[in-house]
Amino acid sequence: MSTRELGPSVLLRDVQVAAGDRVLLDVPRLRIEPGERVAIVGANGAGKSTLLKLIGGLVQARQGHVGVLGRALGPGLAAADRRALRRDTGLLMQGLHLVPRLSARENVLIGALARLRGAHAVRSLFRWYPQDLVAEADAALAVLGLGDRGDTRADRLSGGERQKVALARLQLQQPRLLLADEPTSALDPAATQAVCHALSAVAAAPGRTLLTVVHDLELLPLLATRVIGMADGRVRFDRPLGEAAPALLQSLYQRQTAEAAPAAPSDSSPVIRFASA
Repeated sequence: MSTRELGPSVLLRDVQVAAGDRVLLDVPRLRIEPGERVAIVGANGAGKSTLLKLIGGLVQARQGHVGVLGRALGPGLAAADRRALRRDTGLLMQGLHLVPRLSARENVLIGALARLRGAHAVRSLFRWYPQDLVAEADAALAVLGLGDRGDTRADRLSGGERQKVALARLQLQQPRLLLADEPTSALDPAATQAVCHALSAVAAAPGRTLLTVVHDLELLPLLATRVIGMADGRVRFDRPLGEAAPALLQSLYQRQTAEAAPAAPSDSSPVIRFASA
């Protein structure tokens, strides 16, 4: 079965998200197919994270249809479908949501909980996991350069190491849809490159879809083949990466700078130079 026959990973129609009278997101239509790698870009407050949280089920729409992996999100979603979406959607949000007192290995193993059945599921409550799953977790950490950190508590890892642990957890979860919100935020250049390559590797499985909120536009070639530009809670353009010219990308940030003038130059109005993939 082709990815097209599976239906879209994400389908939004006439969607609005609001906080009181303020509209945070207004998207008439958005469709993302299985296997796509999509970056969401725009200035602060453009609605990027709100869009990602909507798709991840973390915020609700005031109106419209929100379809994710063939299921319509909303109050009427059955409990079984909600569990299936949690299993099939991998989240890499700011804050990471690692368990500080657990080791790197145990945090990675949490990603595989939905895969366990019967006695193995019961034993996981006591942090007992099948040996083949432990070996899989150790292998995922080793690939990310953390082979010697499996026994280290999460709260004793550096920021870059914690981000890699979260990526290894996604690897064990085996989601169909990955949602990453500024996954390289506050990382140094070396860690940024490592995390981008690792995220791309996790997303490389056939049919796996990746949506990433990107602030550093130089990273676009590493993370995406399609770019959605946002401003004021609306999609301003949706184009293949090769058609997202620097001037077009820059216009998203110049708009915010003009509205806030006079203002000193800041990282919300970046100079755009694409890094090589």
